[in-house]
Amino acid sequence: MRRLGFAVGAMSMAVAACGRIVTLPTNNGLSIPAGDMSIRFGTLGPLNFSSFYYVVIFNTNGNGVTPLASSLTSYANYSFALVFGGNGVTGAQYQLLQVISTGSSAGFTTRAIPINPLYVSSFNANSNSLGTQFTFVFNRQLLLTVPNPNASATPSPSPSVTSSPSPSPSATPTISPGTSTLWGMNFFSTDTNFNPIDAIANNGINDTSFTYVVNTLAVFDEPVNKPNPPPVQVSNSSAQVMTIEVINNP
Repeated sequence: MRRLGFAVGAMSMAVAACGRIVTLPTNNGLSIPAGDMSIRFGTLGPLNFSSFYYVVIFNTNGNGVTPLASSLTSYANYSFALVFGGNGVTGAQYQLLQVISTGSSAGFTTRAIPINPLYVSSFNANSNSLGTQFTFVFNRQLLLTVPNPNASATPSPSPSVTSSPSPSPSATPTISPGTSTLWGMNFFSTDTNFNPIDAIANNGINDTSFTYVVNTLAVFDEPVNKPNPPPVQVSNSSAQVMTIEVINNP
Protein backbone atom coordinates (compact mmCIF):
# COMPACT_ATOMS: atom_id res chain seq x y z
CA MET A 1 0.00 0.00 0.00
CA ARG A 2 1.30 3.44 -0.88
CA ARG A 3 1.82 5.78 1.99
CA LEU A 4 -0.48 8.70 2.45
CA GLY A 5 1.92 11.19 0.99
CA PHE A 6 0.80 14.30 2.83
CA ALA A 7 3.76 16.48 3.70
CA VAL A 8 3.05 17.91 7.13
CA GLY A 9 5.71 19.97 8.85
CA ALA A 10 5.34 20.82 12.48
CA MET A 11 6.21 24.44 11.78
CA SER A 12 3.49 24.72 9.14
CA MET A 13 0.71 23.51 11.41
CA ALA A 14 -1.46 25.89 13.36
CA VAL A 15 -0.92 25.65 17.08
CA ALA A 16 -3.96 24.80 19.14
CA ALA A 17 -5.33 26.88 21.94
CA CYS A 18 -5.06 23.80 24.12
CA GLY A 19 -7.58 23.46 26.88
CA ARG A 20 -9.36 26.61 25.76
CA ILE A 21 -13.03 26.48 26.65
CA VAL A 22 -15.16 28.64 24.40
CA THR A 23 -18.78 29.39 25.26
CA LEU A 24 -20.65 29.71 21.99
CA PRO A 25 -24.13 31.11 21.46
CA THR A 26 -26.97 28.66 21.00
CA ASN A 27 -28.40 28.72 17.49
CA ASN A 28 -30.94 26.25 16.05
CA GLY A 29 -30.75 24.51 19.42
CA LEU A 30 -27.04 23.86 18.94
CA SER A 31 -24.09 25.21 20.90
CA ILE A 32 -22.23 26.25 17.75
CA PRO A 33 -22.86 29.29 15.54
CA ALA A 34 -24.70 29.15 12.24
CA GLY A 35 -22.33 28.10 9.49
CA ASP A 36 -20.16 26.02 11.83
CA MET A 37 -19.35 22.33 12.09
CA SER A 38 -18.05 20.63 15.25
CA ILE A 39 -15.95 17.46 15.10
CA ARG A 40 -15.30 15.37 18.21
CA PHE A 41 -12.69 12.63 17.87
CA GLY A 42 -12.11 10.05 20.60
CA THR A 43 -9.60 7.25 21.15
CA LEU A 44 -9.44 4.28 23.51
CA GLY A 45 -6.17 5.34 25.13
CA PRO A 46 -4.80 8.84 25.78
CA LEU A 47 -4.33 10.94 22.67
CA ASN A 48 -0.69 10.91 21.57
CA PHE A 49 -0.21 13.79 19.15
CA SER A 50 3.56 13.20 19.08
CA SER A 51 3.48 9.61 17.83
CA PHE A 52 0.29 9.59 15.78
CA TYR A 53 -1.74 11.79 13.48
CA TYR A 54 -5.50 11.95 13.80
CA VAL A 55 -7.02 12.65 10.40
CA VAL A 56 -10.47 13.71 9.19
CA ILE A 57 -10.97 13.15 5.46
CA PHE A 58 -13.60 15.08 3.48
CA ASN A 59 -15.12 14.35 0.09
CA THR A 60 -16.81 17.59 -0.98
CA ASN A 61 -17.39 16.80 -4.66
CA GLY A 62 -21.05 15.94 -4.06
CA ASN A 63 -21.12 12.35 -5.31
CA GLY A 64 -22.29 11.06 -1.92
CA VAL A 65 -19.38 8.62 -1.51
CA THR A 66 -17.53 8.09 1.76
CA PRO A 67 -13.72 8.35 1.41
CA LEU A 68 -12.31 5.05 2.66
CA ALA A 69 -8.98 4.10 4.20
CA SER A 70 -8.82 1.31 1.63
CA SER A 71 -8.70 4.02 -1.07
CA LEU A 72 -5.26 5.18 0.07
CA THR A 73 -3.74 3.65 -3.05
CA SER A 74 -5.85 5.81 -5.36
CA TYR A 75 -7.16 8.57 -3.05
CA ALA A 76 -10.49 8.28 -4.81
CA ASN A 77 -13.08 10.64 -3.32
CA TYR A 78 -10.53 12.53 -1.21
CA SER A 79 -10.91 16.33 -1.29
CA PHE A 80 -9.44 17.60 1.99
CA ALA A 81 -7.68 16.30 5.08
CA LEU A 82 -7.68 17.94 8.49
CA VAL A 83 -4.58 16.61 10.23
CA PHE A 84 -4.04 16.84 13.98
CA GLY A 85 -0.60 16.19 15.44
CA GLY A 86 2.06 18.03 17.40
CA ASN A 87 3.89 17.67 20.68
CA GLY A 88 1.56 16.38 23.37
CA VAL A 89 -1.78 17.86 24.36
CA THR A 90 -0.26 21.23 25.21
CA GLY A 91 1.42 21.40 21.81
CA ALA A 92 -1.33 19.90 19.66
CA GLN A 93 -1.53 21.42 16.20
CA TYR A 94 -3.61 21.11 13.06
CA GLN A 95 -3.22 21.59 9.34
CA LEU A 96 -5.57 21.60 6.34
CA LEU A 97 -4.48 19.82 3.18
CA GLN A 98 -6.17 19.71 -0.21
CA VAL A 99 -5.98 16.52 -2.27
CA ILE A 100 -5.82 17.21 -6.00
CA SER A 101 -6.09 14.60 -8.74
CA THR A 102 -3.22 14.88 -11.23
CA GLY A 103 -4.83 12.78 -13.95
CA SER A 104 -1.53 10.91 -14.26
CA SER A 105 -0.13 7.63 -12.99
CA ALA A 106 0.91 9.44 -9.81
CA GLY A 107 -2.79 9.83 -9.09
CA PHE A 108 -2.77 12.80 -6.77
CA THR A 109 -0.88 15.65 -5.21
CA THR A 110 -1.50 17.61 -2.05
CA ARG A 111 -1.03 21.19 -0.99
CA ALA A 112 -1.20 22.83 2.40
CA ILE A 113 -3.96 25.40 2.70
CA PRO A 114 -3.22 28.37 4.97
CA ILE A 115 -5.90 28.44 7.63
CA ASN A 116 -7.69 31.73 8.17
CA PRO A 117 -8.03 31.90 11.99
CA LEU A 118 -11.39 33.61 11.57
CA TYR A 119 -12.72 30.30 10.25
CA VAL A 120 -11.63 28.35 13.36
CA SER A 121 -14.06 28.84 16.23
CA SER A 122 -12.22 26.65 18.75
CA PHE A 123 -9.85 23.73 19.20
CA ASN A 124 -9.79 21.91 22.52
CA ALA A 125 -7.18 19.15 22.55
CA ASN A 126 -8.63 17.63 25.74
CA SER A 127 -12.33 18.28 25.47
CA ASN A 128 -13.49 15.45 27.77
CA SER A 129 -10.85 16.20 30.45
CA LEU A 130 -9.73 12.56 30.21
CA GLY A 131 -7.11 13.04 27.51
CA THR A 132 -8.95 10.78 25.06
CA GLN A 133 -10.98 13.28 23.02
CA PHE A 134 -10.41 16.49 21.09
CA THR A 135 -12.99 18.84 19.60
CA PHE A 136 -12.48 21.11 16.60
CA VAL A 137 -15.14 23.68 15.67
CA PHE A 138 -14.82 25.51 12.36
CA ASN A 139 -16.80 27.58 9.91
CA ARG A 140 -17.48 25.53 6.78
CA GLN A 141 -16.10 28.35 4.65
CA LEU A 142 -12.73 26.92 5.65
CA LEU A 143 -13.34 24.30 2.96
CA LEU A 144 -15.94 25.97 0.76
CA THR A 145 -13.75 28.85 -0.35
CA VAL A 146 -10.69 26.79 -1.34
CA PRO A 147 -10.33 26.81 -5.15
CA ASN A 148 -10.65 23.40 -6.81
CA PRO A 149 -8.18 23.32 -9.74
CA ASN A 150 -9.94 20.31 -11.27
CA ALA A 151 -13.33 22.01 -11.43
CA SER A 152 -12.45 25.31 -13.05
CA ALA A 153 -11.33 26.10 -16.55
CA THR A 154 -8.94 28.65 -15.13
CA PRO A 155 -7.53 27.30 -11.88
CA SER A 156 -6.86 29.81 -9.18
CA PRO A 157 -3.25 30.12 -8.06
CA SER A 158 -2.21 28.15 -5.00
CA PRO A 159 -2.33 30.22 -1.82
CA SER A 160 1.01 31.16 -0.34
CA VAL A 161 1.95 31.15 3.31
CA THR A 162 2.80 34.59 4.63
CA SER A 163 3.45 36.03 8.03
CA SER A 164 0.69 38.58 7.66
CA PRO A 165 -2.89 37.83 8.79
CA SER A 166 -5.29 36.34 6.27
CA PRO A 167 -8.00 38.66 4.97
CA SER A 168 -11.30 38.70 6.80
CA PRO A 169 -14.07 36.56 5.31
CA SER A 170 -16.57 38.46 3.26
CA ALA A 171 -20.20 38.63 4.32
CA THR A 172 -21.22 36.40 1.40
CA PRO A 173 -18.24 34.21 0.47
CA THR A 174 -18.23 32.55 -2.93
CA ILE A 175 -18.35 28.76 -2.90
CA SER A 176 -15.60 27.36 -5.10
CA PRO A 177 -16.58 25.45 -8.25
CA GLY A 178 -16.68 21.70 -7.68
CA THR A 179 -17.57 22.00 -3.99
CA SER A 180 -20.91 20.61 -2.84
CA THR A 181 -23.03 20.78 0.29
CA LEU A 182 -23.11 16.95 0.37
CA TRP A 183 -19.98 15.79 2.21
CA GLY A 184 -18.60 12.31 2.69
CA MET A 185 -16.33 12.03 5.73
CA ASN A 186 -14.08 9.52 7.41
CA PHE A 187 -11.88 9.45 10.50
CA PHE A 188 -8.46 7.75 10.74
CA SER A 189 -5.40 7.44 12.87
CA THR A 190 -2.00 7.11 11.20
CA ASP A 191 1.64 6.94 12.17
CA THR A 192 3.86 9.97 11.51
CA ASN A 193 4.58 8.66 7.99
CA PHE A 194 0.83 8.62 7.32
CA ASN A 195 0.54 4.88 7.21
CA PRO A 196 -3.08 4.23 8.35
CA ILE A 197 -3.53 2.40 11.65
CA ASP A 198 -7.22 2.52 12.54
CA ALA A 199 -10.49 4.09 11.41
CA ILE A 200 -13.85 4.68 13.05
CA ALA A 201 -15.40 1.83 11.03
CA ASN A 202 -15.93 -1.35 13.09
CA ASN A 203 -13.47 -3.27 10.92
CA GLY A 204 -10.88 -0.53 10.94
CA ILE A 205 -8.91 0.57 7.91
CA ASN A 206 -9.96 -2.44 5.81
CA ASP A 207 -13.68 -1.78 6.23
CA THR A 208 -15.22 -0.97 2.84
CA SER A 209 -18.83 -0.95 4.05
CA PHE A 210 -18.59 2.14 6.27
CA THR A 211 -20.72 5.09 5.11
CA TYR A 212 -20.78 8.60 6.53
CA VAL A 213 -22.35 11.24 4.28
CA VAL A 214 -23.91 14.45 5.57
CA ASN A 215 -25.87 17.35 4.10
CA THR A 216 -24.34 20.59 5.32
CA LEU A 217 -27.59 22.44 4.61
CA ALA A 218 -29.28 20.50 7.42
CA VAL A 219 -29.07 20.67 11.21
CA PHE A 220 -27.64 17.39 12.47
CA ASP A 221 -25.78 15.68 15.29
CA GLU A 222 -24.32 12.39 13.99
CA PRO A 223 -22.24 10.32 16.44
CA VAL A 224 -20.55 7.00 15.73
CA ASN A 225 -19.48 4.81 18.64
CA LYS A 226 -17.37 1.71 18.12
CA PRO A 227 -18.06 -1.30 20.39
CA ASN A 228 -15.67 -1.77 23.31
CA PRO A 229 -13.69 -3.93 23.00
CA PRO A 230 -13.42 -3.02 19.31
CA PRO A 231 -13.88 -5.82 16.75
CA VAL A 232 -10.47 -5.03 15.26
CA GLN A 233 -7.86 -4.05 17.82
CA VAL A 234 -4.61 -2.21 17.16
CA SER A 235 -1.46 -2.56 19.22
CA ASN A 236 -1.47 0.96 20.68
CA SER A 237 -4.69 2.13 22.33
CA SER A 238 -3.79 5.76 21.59
CA ALA A 239 -4.32 4.99 17.90
CA GLN A 240 -7.56 3.05 18.45
CA VAL A 241 -10.34 5.27 17.10
CA MET A 242 -13.46 4.71 19.19
CA THR A 243 -15.86 7.63 18.87
CA ILE A 244 -16.61 10.49 16.56
CA GLU A 245 -19.40 13.04 16.54
CA VAL A 246 -20.13 15.68 13.94
CA ILE A 247 -22.54 18.51 14.73
CA ASN A 248 -23.62 20.92 12.03
CA ASN A 249 -25.47 24.23 12.11
CA PRO A 250 -26.37 25.49 8.63
